[in-house]
Amino acid sequence: MQTAMQQGQMPDVAPLPPRKKRRKRRGFLEVFLHKVQKPEVILLSVWWFIMLALVIYMAEMGPMLVAVWRPLAFLLSIPIIFFAILAFATL
Repeated sequence: MQTAMQQGQMPDVAPLPPRKKRRKRRGFLEVFLHKVQKPEVILLSVWWFIMLALVIYMAEMGPMLVAVWRPLAFLLSIPIIFFAILAFATL
């Protein structure tokens, strides 16, 4: 006995349509980390950090920064907190 395929006939079963894979949307943290890991971003960040440290050293602003570190820390924490909330919300 020969099967339908051996005789050159099409089988009775229709082929399944291709399934579309739903890609999970990348979260804010994934996109941010992907962009931050580029070499030019790392180099510019290091450059600006060194420049900031040199300006503080050359202008002798060290004692002044020690005196006002708490308000500065508070001001810096505001965007960091919102960044963390946004990163957690888009996981």
